[in-house]
This record gives sequence, structure tokens and C-alpha cells, in this order.
Amino acid sequence: MNIEEVVAEVQSGDKQAYRVILQHYERQMYTYCYYILKNHAETEDAVQEIFIRAYENLYQYNRRVSFSAWLYKVAYHHLINLKKKKIRWLNLIKQVEKQNEHFEIAFSQHETIVSQLLTYLTAEERHILLLKAVEQYTFEEISEIMGLKSATVRKKYERLRAKLMDRICKKGEKVHGAYAAHGLR
Repeated sequence: MNIEEVVAEVQSGDKQAYRVILQHYERQMYTYCYYILKNHAETEDAVQEIFIRAYENLYQYNRRVSFSAWLYKVAYHHLINLKKKKIRWLNLIKQVEKQNEHFEIAFSQHETIVSQLLTYLTAEERHILLLKAVEQYTFEEISEIMGLKSATVRKKYERLRAKLMDRICKKGEKVHGAYAAHGLR
């Protein structure tokens, strides 16, 4: 029985006959895909997907061209689509990496600026700032932690905030953005 007869049987509903097609073309299809993809795992996946796609679209096959040529056309288009997807994913990954680089640089710069600003504060002011802005404690909780009156903590926080804002403005830095994110509102 030749391949064209097997194809006709599959088109007539004999699903088991498709095994003959698989066995006949599997090695050729693997070799073709491997030369394009250059990766065994991707090649195995691609070959399976090609045979599934060919089976699903077998009703479109007609005998104007050989079945072999038709199957290779299915493979060709599938491989082109895989390459396009891979390129899109690689471009997306590059964009994400580039954004992460920019974010890391910006974060590093902001971290440096915040560290510099903290050097202008006394130890007590740094504690108040960190407990309020970073740890998100209330003035009452900070007063308990530090053994100060709540009103004193609130006033010291307002003063240290004004001190930092004044320092930021003197340096010509932006008041919003990273500073607001660190609780200097």
C-alpha cells in the first residue's frame, strides 16, 4: 500500500492508518526540524505538533501535490511560526531585562540619595524616621518604643521631615518620587 492510499484511508475515517504515516515520515521530519531548531527537545515537540496539525488538516490535502510535499509545507509553516514566537519572546525578555537594569540603577541611585540624607539626621531622628516611614508605626507606638511622649515624637518627626525637605531642595533634587515612597510626605 502506498502513502497516497494510506492518506485516503485516514481521510475516510481510519484513524489507525495514520500510524503508517507517522512511522514513514517521523525520521525525515525530525531531521528536517532539527536542522532548523538545533535543539533536541524543541525538535521533538515540533515534530509532534506538526503531525497533530497535519492530522487535523488532512481534509485539506488533495492529490495535486505529493503528500510528502504537503507535509513538509505544514512543517515549514509551523517552524516559521515557532521561530517568530521565539524571536518575540527573546525581544520581550530583552525588554524586561533592560527595564530591570534601569530600575536597578534608579533604585541604587535613590538608595544612595536616601543614605546621604539620613547622614544629616541625628541617631534619634533616624530612629523616628525609620519607625514611622519604613516600619509604619503610629506616633503612639513610636513613643512607647522610644520612651517619649507622643506629641514629642510627632513634633520631632515634623522637624526632621522639614529638615530633609530643606536639604533636598538645597541639592535641587526632586521632592516627589523616591522620597515620597520612603514616607517623606
